Amino acid sequence: MRVKILFIFFLLNFTLVAYSSNTFYFAQLKYNGGNWDPNPDSWSEIYDFIVSTTNVHCAKERKEITLNNNEIFNYPFLVISGDSEFNKFSDKEIEILKRYFDGGGICFIDDASGIKDFGFDRAIKREFSRIFPNSNFERIKDNHAIFYAFYLIPQVVGTRVSVPYLEGIEYNNQMAVIYSHNDLFGIWAKDKLGNFLKDCSPYGEKQRFEGMKLTVNIFMYALTGTYKLDAIHSQYIQRKIEEMRMLEK
Repeated sequence: MRVKILFIFFLLNFTLVAYSSNTFYFAQLKYNGGNWDPNPDSWSEIYDFIVSTTNVHCAKERKEITLNNNEIFNYPFLVISGDSEFNKFSDKEIEILKRYFDGGGICFIDDASGIKDFGFDRAIKREFSRIFPNSNFERIKDNHAIFYAFYLIPQVVGTRVSVPYLEGIEYNNQMAVIYSHNDLFGIWAKDKLGNFLKDCSPYGEKQRFEGMKLTVNIFMYALTGTYKLDAIHSQYIQRKIEEMRMLEK
């Protein structure tokens, strides 16, 4: 009984932390081994774009989170990025991540290498099989709320198009883990003169803008869930989709 009461208290506390603040924090996991931060210059550009195109109030500074304490529970949205294999998480770290997702946390994973079944992807699949032993990464369907959270149906791209779809793990009636293999954050990085550091292949700047829209949608999904797929909005969404298809003809 005492365990149940403590668990309920944890869930309530997490929910209050997640929604009592009007500020969105970009929290990124700093893990051991590998390269946890392949695109260190991206967040400032993402920040500028989000505050100029949406009503979301973001904190300008990025939070670097480790699994050595309970700080992760202050941030309901977590980013994990990398381009190479990293060290195995300890049993304690896996337990912290399990509690994080039990409490409603959402995680976005960005593979900057773009190589499936190797390096970073192999390490991610290894660790998340420990967090969710009964679930695997599966393709996120095109009609999922992620693709309607702000922009309508952005393409799944990054600096490359290694995998033209998102993968995810559904848990607690939400897409708790969202996974891109296309170096999505790489599209944002600029040098000190304001020039983009990475080219987008094969579709150039059109591809970059699609990746920007997808980035915003992922953040908005973490904040709003399935709001855009509620019945009150379904007719409007369908009408806009039909208009977009007419323009493409």
